[in-house]
Amino acid sequence: MVSHWLNRQKLVIAGAVIVVAFAAALGGCGSVSVQQEPEEPTTTTVVVECVIAGTEEFIEVPADVVVGGVRGQTNLEDNWVILENVPLGSQDPPQQPLTVTAPGYRTESQMVTLNKFSYTAVSVAMTPVDTETTGTVSGTVTDADAGQPIVNALVSFLPPGGSPSEAVKGSTDTEGFYVIGGIPAGPVRSTCQAVGYLEASTDIWVTADAVGSNDPVDFALVGGEATVTVSGQVLDTRTEAPIAGALVQIGDQPPVVTGSDGAFSIPYVPIGEQPVQASATGYDDYYTIINVVPGIDNLIILLNEYSPQPPGPPYTIAGRVTLLGAPDNSGATVTATDIDSGQMRDDDVTDADGYYYLFVPPGYYRIEVTYGTHSIRREVELLGGGRVLEGINFTLSVD
Repeated sequence: MVSHWLNRQKLVIAGAVIVVAFAAALGGCGSVSVQQEPEEPTTTTVVVECVIAGTEEFIEVPADVVVGGVRGQTNLEDNWVILENVPLGSQDPPQQPLTVTAPGYRTESQMVTLNKFSYTAVSVAMTPVDTETTGTVSGTVTDADAGQPIVNALVSFLPPGGSPSEAVKGSTDTEGFYVIGGIPAGPVRSTCQAVGYLEASTDIWVTADAVGSNDPVDFALVGGEATVTVSGQVLDTRTEAPIAGALVQIGDQPPVVTGSDGAFSIPYVPIGEQPVQASATGYDDYYTIINVVPGIDNLIILLNEYSPQPPGPPYTIAGRVTLLGAPDNSGATVTATDIDSGQMRDDDVTDADGYYYLFVPPGYYRIEVTYGTHSIRREVELLGGGRVLEGINFTLSVD
């Protein structure tokens, strides 16, 4: 979600301090004339704000935030929390799980792509819940043999008969602790997953927050090969419309066919790097490799319409950016970064009508639009054969 910071001056100053400190750390001593290659960073800073879903209003209570195991609490004066030294991990681009819990709201959990060389700003939409019908559960997750806490373990709560997408879930911090709210009161299946461990489940009864509190639900996980259910959607790259009847396969699991809403769900996918293949009539075949981790349940696959014709104009990716709250749509910077190499291949600045044009070779790209302190991004695949991706549009609120 696009960030709507109220006190932008403070955030910019905080960001500047972070960036300057990082640059100084890489600069070395002024008397040394030999230049050395800067070391790859291992941690970063994440700034998180919480708004009420469907609005731009900040929630009115402090929120407990965990990113990559690092825990903090939002400040009601500034309406955000700054989490420092968040591990980048081994993925490329780096990703970490984010969990936000606040009284009177459903816990939100998602994977966040991190910026290596600057802070990452995230805005989380929180859904209000009725404390008469929902409860909060906390607990710890540890290694069954060593007794040590397990960071980034995913704990989920699902009522009987519910679909995986309806689960309320969150991740543990560096102490193995979690707290999750907005769980439907009554009988619930609680499940815990972590990389390198076997899944564990238990059936519990959740008491509503307005009635009382719940006993801790702790897990001691046994080492082994873990599997998870991977759910997502297959969409048209240009229109983002769902594609029904697409065939999706992850790893060695049997392929599944998407429904009318383009949705799919594949159970028992092993943790780790897994190939993803998708195909649909009238579209180019899709292939990539993803890193499967607990919590990866919203995998979006974008398919390109098949086109045997070579491109006419001198661009391969084009679209329009609409800047809500700006005098016109000019001045937004659009960049295309090769996801595999991390290199920026081309950039353009939108005109008054918001149009941009990029010329890049075939590959996987992260298209990012930046206007002042605001940004939005999406990933696309540009296949060979002279194909062109048009209609890659964005809407960015800059109030």
